[in-house]
Amino acid sequence: MIATTTASESNTTNDGMKKNDSLPVFPYSGGYMNGEQSGSSLDGENLSERNRECNGKLSLHGGSYIPLHERITKRINDNSPFFSLEFFPPKTANGVANFFTRLDRFREGNPMFIDITWHLSSDPANIKKETSSLSIAAGCLNYCRMDTMLHVTCAQYIKEQTLRHLQMSKAVGLRNILALRGDIPQQDENPTVYKYRALDMIRWIKEEYGDYFTIGCAGYPTGHPEAPSYAADLRYLKSKVDAGAHLIITQLFFDADVFEKFVHDCREIGITVPIIPGVMPIQGYESIRRIAALSQLTIPESILKALEPIRHDDDAVRSFGIRHAVEMCRRLLSSGTATSIHLYTMNRESSCREILQELGLWTRMPMRSLPWKSFEGNHPLRSKEDVRPIFWSTRPKSYVFRTRDWDEFPNGRWGNSSSPAFNDLADYYLFYLKGQLNKEEQLRMYGYQLENMEAVRKVFVNFITQQPNEHNVKVTRLPWNEQDVGTDAETVLIRDQLIWCNENGILTVNSQPSVNGAPSTDPLVGWGKPGGYCYQKGYLEFFTCQKNADVLRNILPSYPRLSCHIINHNASIDWTNTDATTPIAVTWGVFPGCEIAQPTVVDPLSFRVWKDEAYEAWNNWASIYPSGSTSRKILEEIHDEFCLVTLVDNDFPKPLIIFEVLAEVLRIAGRSDSS
Repeated sequence: MIATTTASESNTTNDGMKKNDSLPVFPYSGGYMNGEQSGSSLDGENLSERNRECNGKLSLHGGSYIPLHERITKRINDNSPFFSLEFFPPKTANGVANFFTRLDRFREGNPMFIDITWHLSSDPANIKKETSSLSIAAGCLNYCRMDTMLHVTCAQYIKEQTLRHLQMSKAVGLRNILALRGDIPQQDENPTVYKYRALDMIRWIKEEYGDYFTIGCAGYPTGHPEAPSYAADLRYLKSKVDAGAHLIITQLFFDADVFEKFVHDCREIGITVPIIPGVMPIQGYESIRRIAALSQLTIPESILKALEPIRHDDDAVRSFGIRHAVEMCRRLLSSGTATSIHLYTMNRESSCREILQELGLWTRMPMRSLPWKSFEGNHPLRSKEDVRPIFWSTRPKSYVFRTRDWDEFPNGRWGNSSSPAFNDLADYYLFYLKGQLNKEEQLRMYGYQLENMEAVRKVFVNFITQQPNEHNVKVTRLPWNEQDVGTDAETVLIRDQLIWCNENGILTVNSQPSVNGAPSTDPLVGWGKPGGYCYQKGYLEFFTCQKNADVLRNILPSYPRLSCHIINHNASIDWTNTDATTPIAVTWGVFPGCEIAQPTVVDPLSFRVWKDEAYEAWNNWASIYPSGSTSRKILEEIHDEFCLVTLVDNDFPKPLIIFEVLAEVLRIAGRSDSS
């Protein structure tokens, strides 16, 4: 049995509880922290009734999905520059894990869209293969929350195969296709297979799918190397646009004059769709020569002359490549020839980021539209989604996976469901769920050995404080977190209380402070449109020993403002003091001309689904230690013996009492131990 209390520390009380002199927490009101309250009497309950009294339709993050080409056209008309990025599928599963982490960082710059190349070697249409082009594109859309365009080639396939690839693209949620012919082998064993071109595919898309897909096509600023002439290639490009292509992305080029002439010539023959310049930063001397040769492009003599003295200095070549790309793109943007840049990243990050920052295109995402990581209008099916259970707030990719088969997503309210259909995690790709931490990284973060319960507590405390542990390593994530980002910004409002909890064996995995009318622009708790006000009920989710859970259950009748749910790993304990099926809104917002938004709920039914995932995290943690070791036994006993508890303080305008109640729990439990 695990020892759950200790009195060895100097800052403990006589009953073994660590001290905290400021357990009550006043509700945060943003700019109103001078003691004034917003005066709102909204309690977050039955908000759907109040919704009917509002005049507007909530549209915090775009509402319905707007096709990519329409958004691009609007940005061009508004003279609002943007950028997009191209990537190719990684070759290995480990590479996929790194790839999605890199994309999460790229998303910080707010790209308009990304595209994924069609790699024949990846078995590109095999959705069950995690490195296939289709699988990677679906992952970018669903798990990185980026509007994604998939390259699809047709020369290697018969018509029926290409149509099947398009149908599979639609099935995984993709709405954007870059229609390409694809490379034809020099030695044609079966020339009849290669009779189709991009124009054929564009016509098929329009015939079969109408306006469902945004269609991109390729443009060649110096003409396609296989075209009879530059003029003939322009005429073929116009035929692709006339057939239904919405936009053109160009082949790479090295001279701004070349692109400017190409755009002029396109406009002269009646091509009016957006033409996006494709730019490949020079990142290595040999690599750019090889790519130019494959593309049958001529590198200007001035560039070769500048590179020759530094050809063996990779850093110098990279710096030159950044300067050249910035100068060329800046000219195109300032002249108005282009309103956007499409970067061929070669799956590299630093050079692309520097170029975009120099150009002023790398812009942080605006204020979050919802308190959780929403799709910001980038997902065809989830653009209207605006309600989620709070339990997955630190595992948004897991939530997306578990709800991937839903036909529609909650909009306006969560509602009552007797059987929410969450997918099982058994077949969840490990790189989505567990990220990149390998065994050694976890050991350095969580400890090479856990001798007692106190060692486990220290891991949680180090996560809250973000102070380095004894190995001089920060605990940037717990096993319940998907990303290495530490705690949320709002955690600072209850930081001391969370430290106190974890020091005393109340192991917290999710929380939010109470908020009473903070401006929607508040840097800590704000979300939604400017001019609104945000509200939250205090919430805490934690693991604790069954004795503490029993004491909590016994004293809760004295605290009717608290909603509680207690469950254990096999649900032999499953108790709540609220309705067993009714969700509770714990976050809501009031915005000008809109319905009241309630984007976060505590739902008892979803909690019973979440508990399996929450408890499995203990097993995953235990697995990094040898079988039979003290460390593994401690974590396995926590899994078997501790309860998972949620507490909601419904009286959000008053000081939070969750931590006071937990202090009373520990005092009572401590007295029973001493007796």
